[in-house]
Amino acid sequence: MTVIQAPLGAIDRMRRTLVPGHVLVTIEHLLIVTWRIPIAEMRGMLPPALEPVVDGNETLISAVLFRNRDLRPARIGLLRLSSFQMNVRSYVRDPATGEPGSVYFHGLYLSRRWIAKVSASLFNVPFAYLPFGITVADDDRLEWSARDRNGRVDVSAVEADAPLDSAMVDLLTNPHTGYFADRSGALRKWSIWHRPQQLRTVRIVRARLADLPLGESREAWNALYVRSVDYEVYLPSTPAS
Repeated sequence: MTVIQAPLGAIDRMRRTLVPGHVLVTIEHLLIVTWRIPIAEMRGMLPPALEPVVDGNETLISAVLFRNRDLRPARIGLLRLSSFQMNVRSYVRDPATGEPGSVYFHGLYLSRRWIAKVSASLFNVPFAYLPFGITVADDDRLEWSARDRNGRVDVSAVEADAPLDSAMVDLLTNPHTGYFADRSGALRKWSIWHRPQQLRTVRIVRARLADLPLGESREAWNALYVRSVDYEVYLPSTPAS
């Protein structure tokens, strides 16, 4: 298994002074599973204002699965919540500068129904309920799996050595701005900040995501694992003009 320190990239310039409305969370056992998508197919999945990051003749889309621990308001420190979460995201360019470093969320899923409902209502973010869990064994050999009881999610991975390209690692692990379509269809965005992550390479044994934007027939191209990282999430979202 290859272990590296991820580059900081542009996210290093994105930290803000914490104010009410911002959220702190520790993300654990994060797996980024990435597929290649034809450019024409991806453009049909994106709002017209967003242009995908192109890698050769293809673009990239990832399922990012993790556990939220101690999710809490930044300036209060109380109301610490936990849940599993999955984000399905593709990689896009900033509409103003043309630079990479942003993602578009095709799907946002939380494993606890009431947290999904409250988050969607409070932040106008289209979180959906998906009752799945993550299991990790990390003794002599990393074994990671995520499943839900309805069979929509069935992903497993084991440790493996793999070559890593620093530009691709930066793209996959350091997006600082997230775009999404709100419940009315309007394009909105928020931003995040985190410290450098220690990455480990893994091999995907199985990646089935039925009835989700990825479908279930694509062969995973790349997978990265992060044991733990602290995030600052700068909510509420704002209109993406």
